[in-house]
Amino acid sequence: MSISSIGSTAGVSLYAGLTAGKTSSVDEPSAKDEFLKYQTMSPAQKMRAMMLAKLGLKEEDVKAMPPEKRKQVEDKLKDMIKQQVQNAPDRKGQTGLVANILA
Repeated sequence: MSISSIGSTAGVSLYAGLTAGKTSSVDEPSAKDEFLKYQTMSPAQKMRAMMLAKLGLKEEDVKAMPPEKRKQVEDKLKDMIKQQVQNAPDRKGQTGLVANILA
C-alpha cells in the first residue's frame, strides 16, 4: 500500500463524514461565519457582546427594545463595566484599564 492511496482514501472519507451529517439551514450562520464575524469586532464590541451574553441578550435584541427598556440595559452595561474595572485586584494602579490616551 502506498502513501498516496492512503491519503486519497482518507481525504474522501473525511470529507464525506463532514458533509453527510450537516443539518444547518441556509439562513443559519455556520460556526466559521460566527467566528469571522467575532474576529472583525473591535475590543469594545467584543466586551459589549460578552456582557450582553451574560444578560442573555444579543445586539439585535437590544436594538428591537423600546427606548426605556434599552436605556435600562445600557445602564446595566455601564454598571457592569464600572464593577469590572473597580474589582480587578491584579490591575490596581495600572494605567490603561479602559483607555489611556495619555500614554
